[in-house]
Amino acid sequence: MLPKLHLQTLLTTVLLLALRVDVSEEGECGYLSVTKPVLSVGSSLTATCHLCKEETASWEYAGSLVSPQLYSQINSTVSTLTLDSLTLTSREGENLTCRSSKGESYSQLIQTGYSPQAPTDLECVTHDMLTFICSWSAGSETNLKTTYKICYKPTHCESVKRNVSGKINLGPFGAVQIHITAVNTLGSATATFHVTKKDIAFIPPVPQNVKVVPDFSSQTLSLKWTSGVSALAFPTTIAFEIQVLWTEKMEVIHTESYAAQLDSQNKTFQWSWISGMPLNCTSHSVRIRSISTDSLVNSKNGSSDWSKLQTIPGADDSKSVMFPEDKVVRVGTNMTFCCVAGRGERIKTLVYGAEHLPCNELGIRRKAITKYNLPPSNPSGTNIMCELDPFDLIGTVVFVGYPPDDQQLECETRDLQNIVCYWNPGRQTMLLGGRRTFYTLTERISGKNASCHQANDDDADLNDDKYKCNFPVISGQQMYKFLLKAKNPLGEVETNYTLNLYTRVYPYSPSKVTVLCTGSRQTELFLSWEVSYKNMTCLCQFEIITNNKEKQLMNFTLPGQEANASSRVAVDQLYPDTSYSFRTRCASAEHFWKWSSWSESKTCKTQEEAPSKALDVWREIKRTEHGQNVLVKWKPLPHSDAKGTIVKYEITWNDVNEVGEQSAVAPVSVNSTELHLNFSDYVISVRAVNSVGSSPSSQIRILGLLEEQADEPSIISGTPSGFNLSWSPGTNETCGYIVEWCLFPDTLDCNLQWEKVPPKTTHTVITSDGFRPGVRYSFSVYGCSQHKEYLLKKMVGYTQELAPRRAVKVKAEANSSHTVTLRWEDIPVQDRQGFIRGYRVYYVPQVNYSVRSQKSVGIKEVINITDPDVRNVTVTNLHSATYEFTVKAYTAGGEGIGEPININLVDSPLGLILAILVPLGVTCFCGILLAIFCYTKRNCVKETFYPDIPKPEIHGEQWSVGEGRSSNPTFDVKPFIPDKVRIIESVHGKDAEDSDICKVEINNGDSEQIDVNSCDTSTNPMLPSYYPQIVDSYKASSDSSSGSMNSCATQVTYSDIQPPSNGSVNNLEVISDCGYKPQMRPHVPLLDVNHTPNPQHLDLPEQSEGYQPQLKVSNWSLESPEVDEASACIGSPTSVNSTQFLLPDQASEEGQSTRSSSWKFSSFMSSAQKR
Repeated sequence: MLPKLHLQTLLTTVLLLALRVDVSEEGECGYLSVTKPVLSVGSSLTATCHLCKEETASWEYAGSLVSPQLYSQINSTVSTLTLDSLTLTSREGENLTCRSSKGESYSQLIQTGYSPQAPTDLECVTHDMLTFICSWSAGSETNLKTTYKICYKPTHCESVKRNVSGKINLGPFGAVQIHITAVNTLGSATATFHVTKKDIAFIPPVPQNVKVVPDFSSQTLSLKWTSGVSALAFPTTIAFEIQVLWTEKMEVIHTESYAAQLDSQNKTFQWSWISGMPLNCTSHSVRIRSISTDSLVNSKNGSSDWSKLQTIPGADDSKSVMFPEDKVVRVGTNMTFCCVAGRGERIKTLVYGAEHLPCNELGIRRKAITKYNLPPSNPSGTNIMCELDPFDLIGTVVFVGYPPDDQQLECETRDLQNIVCYWNPGRQTMLLGGRRTFYTLTERISGKNASCHQANDDDADLNDDKYKCNFPVISGQQMYKFLLKAKNPLGEVETNYTLNLYTRVYPYSPSKVTVLCTGSRQTELFLSWEVSYKNMTCLCQFEIITNNKEKQLMNFTLPGQEANASSRVAVDQLYPDTSYSFRTRCASAEHFWKWSSWSESKTCKTQEEAPSKALDVWREIKRTEHGQNVLVKWKPLPHSDAKGTIVKYEITWNDVNEVGEQSAVAPVSVNSTELHLNFSDYVISVRAVNSVGSSPSSQIRILGLLEEQADEPSIISGTPSGFNLSWSPGTNETCGYIVEWCLFPDTLDCNLQWEKVPPKTTHTVITSDGFRPGVRYSFSVYGCSQHKEYLLKKMVGYTQELAPRRAVKVKAEANSSHTVTLRWEDIPVQDRQGFIRGYRVYYVPQVNYSVRSQKSVGIKEVINITDPDVRNVTVTNLHSATYEFTVKAYTAGGEGIGEPININLVDSPLGLILAILVPLGVTCFCGILLAIFCYTKRNCVKETFYPDIPKPEIHGEQWSVGEGRSSNPTFDVKPFIPDKVRIIESVHGKDAEDSDICKVEINNGDSEQIDVNSCDTSTNPMLPSYYPQIVDSYKASSDSSSGSMNSCATQVTYSDIQPPSNGSVNNLEVISDCGYKPQMRPHVPLLDVNHTPNPQHLDLPEQSEGYQPQLKVSNWSLESPEVDEASACIGSPTSVNSTQFLLPDQASEEGQSTRSSSWKFSSFMSSAQKR
């Protein structure tokens, strides 16, 4: 047995080796064998377990016992297991274990999976365009270890896990084939890719050697890095994307792109960024990556991975602090302030000045606020405070201002010894103290600095005089070049200026000026300076101002002179008796730069001369019976003609027919004098006198017997500014014309004005600020001849016409009861305020007239009178009433006011009597004629309007006619037997009382036809003309108007009753036209339709409760106001208690017409009674 056992063992070993079966040996003699440890999903597994001893085996797979049904015991030491449709195991595999009953066990690792798929989606990238890295898609997961074999050269293949790198050398149109084979235990798959240069994407490398250096004072981060490329096929352009983050929150706060050229030099790049927030507030981190921007290089992905974060830690939170500290920034800057609270503290609020701003959380115990567009701060700065909890207060200061704005540097000399440079400081920087602007002025030719102590003095006043520097003149140097530097913490500015010494002279004003007036038209001035201008010719300008503020400039050239030397200047062509003010300024005559300031003013008055012009004289003549009073008036001479101060006026006059003259003196305070002369011709002369002499004499001639023409003045139209006058030339005019008017014509002193017009001129414009609207101005034009002044024309006009301001006074006179004459007075001239163009007469009748209360009614009538000379008007076609009359004058300026006057018009008694008697007589006459006519036609009238009314009467023992009635019956009512009663409409209860129509139709089947055109009761004894109606006794008291047209208390209404006849008409319903149908209400219940009543057995009341006449609607007139369809079935609206007469029936057609007309009248009377 032993050889056989060893042979079996040997054969099993060889078989396992051939099948690559791993045998797990747990003991010395037993083992576990499987057909294949790696299988495809869904395949079957067969395993055999050999035990060392004769024992029973059990199986476990994937940690669970296998059902005994799946394995069998071959012999006492061998057990076989078969598993079908294996599922996917874990990637590491599942254990298959065989155990003996005594604890002997053997295990084998089983894996299931899938065979690999061919690779797809090959992508290749390069970082230096010399080597490439390819990746691909492996397809579905195999659950097994898969390796890849890549061959991209005929002799070069290698195995990799997932990707491959290798050097390629492709020409411009080069290509390469790459074979990739995926291999695992279950099989392999190969894919071939054709790769060209355009299929390879360039991805820049990750930047290397990244380093960040902070500058906390300037809040700047400086970044340095290298490209990370030591070899590159050819240069290319890339961009470095840089991000700055808040480390604690990992929030990106800034992103920027940095363009660069990438080559094989591995260059070092630098970048800096100024943070809006102090770097101390929180930790900042920086990262960078490369992005390809070269359009010639394929860059599908485009960017590298980010570099590692480089972090700059913020301030330590061991104590509370604020940042930034005492910062100086420009106006308009957006600035962030942060507060870092110490351990155990909490930030409550952050305040900028007095403004609370929203906080931004930066981290634990770190907050910040941002102030946008910072305004200029106070010179002492703006405080930013941080309030902490528990109570603590920390803060910082910010100074907000402007950089220097100094400009327009200019340099000049005033005394040829020192050069002064000054400039415009421009906008104020708002910074003081150590933050103020400092100035340096350098002369670049000599290299010397000027003195700028005043400009750099912090205590100096901020005015334009501060900004200047002094530089002494260097002997022998005429050209100077200056450089001004202005600097403060926010910036620096430079400005240059080049100076030629003698072209930029700004001299001082004369230190001493003396003025001497030597005559009436000339004066002398003497000038001197305290500095020497001997090498410069001076151009001096004199300003001469008169006492009436007239200004004149005169230029003079003065030779150079030593210090304190005097120069003389003569000024002539001045006006006599005029005060002049002199002042002067000078400049360089050869190279004019600018005038000096004005010297001190000096005053001098010239001497007087005799007046050079005669007075403008006019007169106003008032003749009396004893002579003539002449008011001589003159206009004062202007100062330019007076040539001095006028001390008096001399007036002389003489009779032309006598020898000798008389004289008078008028003081200077008056401009007129009155002379009492006789009717002789006089010559009057007036002269003005000053301290030197008198003016030429002005003469006017007074003619004692001259009568001035009194023509009607012509009307002229003025304007608000004045009048435009014109006239025909005079025949004897030799010396012009005089226009005379009064400025205040409505006052006693009219303020006479006049204006002289030159010869040959026949028009002028008169203007004055004294002209007023609504005032009439009169103008007189005089012609001037050699021996006299004569009246040529008179004109009147208004600058602006207004409505009259006074009412027209009216008197009214009644000529008759239909006419009134109105008369009124003219309005005074001073109240017209314009030329009267006409009058408007208003009149209107009134009611309830009283002195205290007037009420006008009707339409106001107007009479327009266009003739202004009319003073009366007669108003006709009036009526007997009280009329109000008003007369209003109107001008071009509008209608004036009026005073109403009332007059009462009463008709005469005779007219009233006639108005009463004439209609009365006519009425009596017509009445007599009507009475005669009615008397002659009395029978016709009686038959038409008052016919005999028959008295209804019923024969029988049960019915009585009543007291006071005639025994002769009115109608012969005979009993009848209806054949058929048909209920048309039956209403019970309360509805029977409210209903409009309640009918019972009774038809006789064998009745004969009724002649509807015949209403003669004698020929038709069985056809009643009315329907009897029995009225309940208990209803009689309440239904007093039971016979009215709207009553529906009737229980049965017979629409037609016919006696038996032999006619052939069956069931014919005939509604009679024979008008009158009284009804009586029955006291008994409704008739039995199947019972034929006997009139003799009817239980009728002993006394009738009322009489209800009826008439068919066809007999009513359409003019009846009370007929409608609802009431048509009931009959006449006449009650049995009415006093209205009842009309008999008529059978003939002629009677039909009479009956119709009778009904119209009676209907009308009945309606009138009802109303």
